[in-house]
Amino acid sequence: MPDKQRQVVTDDGWTLSITKNHESLDRSGSLNGSPTSHEAFGSVGAVADVTGSGSKPVTGGTITVGYQLGCQVDVSSGVQLGLNVQVGPNAGVTIGPAPGVSVGGSAIVQPSITSTLKPGAITNVTLGTKPLADQHGSITVDQSYIKVDSCLGPVTMRTFATATVSTAANDNTVTVYGDPVTL
Repeated sequence: MPDKQRQVVTDDGWTLSITKNHESLDRSGSLNGSPTSHEAFGSVGAVADVTGSGSKPVTGGTITVGYQLGCQVDVSSGVQLGLNVQVGPNAGVTIGPAPGVSVGGSAIVQPSITSTLKPGAITNVTLGTKPLADQHGSITVDQSYIKVDSCLGPVTMRTFATATVSTAANDNTVTVYGDPVTL
């Protein structure tokens, strides 16, 4: 997946940049074979830098990398499978060339599925956060295990990388996002 970068000039005059790089996703069939479970292995890297010369000294900063996971329909309340059975008497009257009365029984069997469906949700999953050292920092995550359960329909994933910088007077944040992909 393509590398992405963003940078901003802070209120103190520093240039804060964040780069998301080396992103890949290896989709995997779920081990339990359930249609509501989704699995993959993901890799992503992030690099943050504070450059230039600001009016106030940098007192701190961080770099964070993670995933945003979107589920279409949440079925975490469970799904119940069953049968709807109706048994009872059946009576009828025939009028016509051969009038008569018929009495008998009837049975109906219908399969049923019951679930409480909830709208899907988007969840942020942080893979790592690190303080910047000498106004630089990086995080690399290689083949992290991604698992989403109780999700009916597709799961969409997007990576993010965030850099923050602080001075005595200001805090600034910049985030870059990867392209959405389906697990």
